[in-house]
Amino acid sequence: MKNLIKNRVSVADSMVLIGIMLAAVYWGIESVLNLFTTQKVDIFYQLFPTQVDEIWPRVVVLCLFTIFASHVRFTINERKKVEEALMVSEKKYRNILESMEEGYAEVDLKGNFTFFNDAVSRILGYSRQELMGMNNREYTTPEDYRKSYKVFNKIYKTGESSSVIENEVITKNGGVKHTEVVVSLMRDKDGIPIGFRGIARDVTARLKAEKERQKLENKLHNARAATILGLAKLAEYRDKGTGAHLERIREYAKIIAQEMAELPAYKGYVTEKYIGDIYQSSILHDIGKVGIQDSVLLKPGKLNPEEFNIIKRHTVLGGDALAEIESQTEGRSFLILGKEIAYYHHEKWDGTGYPEGLKGEEIPLSARVVAIADVYDALTTKRFYKEAFTHEKSREIIIGLKGSHFDPDVVDAFIANEKNFSRICAEKRTEEMDLLEQPEQTSLQ
Repeated sequence: MKNLIKNRVSVADSMVLIGIMLAAVYWGIESVLNLFTTQKVDIFYQLFPTQVDEIWPRVVVLCLFTIFASHVRFTINERKKVEEALMVSEKKYRNILESMEEGYAEVDLKGNFTFFNDAVSRILGYSRQELMGMNNREYTTPEDYRKSYKVFNKIYKTGESSSVIENEVITKNGGVKHTEVVVSLMRDKDGIPIGFRGIARDVTARLKAEKERQKLENKLHNARAATILGLAKLAEYRDKGTGAHLERIREYAKIIAQEMAELPAYKGYVTEKYIGDIYQSSILHDIGKVGIQDSVLLKPGKLNPEEFNIIKRHTVLGGDALAEIESQTEGRSFLILGKEIAYYHHEKWDGTGYPEGLKGEEIPLSARVVAIADVYDALTTKRFYKEAFTHEKSREIIIGLKGSHFDPDVVDAFIANEKNFSRICAEKRTEEMDLLEQPEQTSLQ
């Protein structure tokens, strides 16, 4: 409302000013003519004679002329205001573009630069003069040019903006930079495509940092694997069959975990990282046996109740040892699964296991997985106190313990992959039998 009133006042002021100007012009012309003629000049009476019927058309024409002149002046002023506002807006728009850290560029349909901000010059290393009109073939690799062409062609046909595109650009000095680009189509006022606009972000430093981080993670992963293997080897020195046993256990555990990852109930929990961790940590399940005396651990015959209670202590000894190591590390330790497995791989689904008598899902999944891997390996492997069972016999025993000793879901995962279990068992059995048949070395006192 205020703007409307203001505009009307401006029109009225303009009309008054025009009227005064016309009166001044009239007075000036009449005065000049009277100076150079002896006859009195009176333009008013010539314009407006005494006859009324001749006056009113001229008055109407004069008013219309005045209104038209005022309207023209108002229109010119408004246009100037719009142009000034547009100039301010364009200046602000360009300032924003120039202050952006991301590169902004516009290209024609052939891929030639038509506009860009300073960030594009910084990314590519060219001056503005060098870049203007440059074609994208000149700063992209052939492979990336083909990829970009497909993206641009799709945008041209569909009119839809692209998702984030990763590509490489070649700088003026021949270096390579990695960028992330989002591209959209430009159209003229009639809706006809005239080019493309895009925003590019230089991610070279970020990718370099990610590669360095990945290298460090790989080193850490290798160190972790070496640490776990070193710990597991402690048990191998106490039991001849344990070395090949460790290799089989982690293969079995990995196979089951991969199958569990496909089940709806475990998606999001059994991730690739989880599978990798259980593969590495499963070999720590019997680490506590290093604390069991040889007379019990290596007894060839059946254990009496007292000896069996001593054997059962290996779960607590192993879990406590790994828990102590874990307590000395910051953040989430890679030994979490190892600790769970060491403590609880002898727990049973029905709650009759040891050391704590956990039941059902109270038992960590990692321990439930290794429980089947451990029992299957024990059944199919020859020991000095037993002969090896066939795969079929071992399978029958495990199925019979479904829902009592073992988690039904884990048993189903085992059954779904029994051919892989049988294959691994056959491949590794010969190695362990050869190891068991080697004569024991006697130490010289």
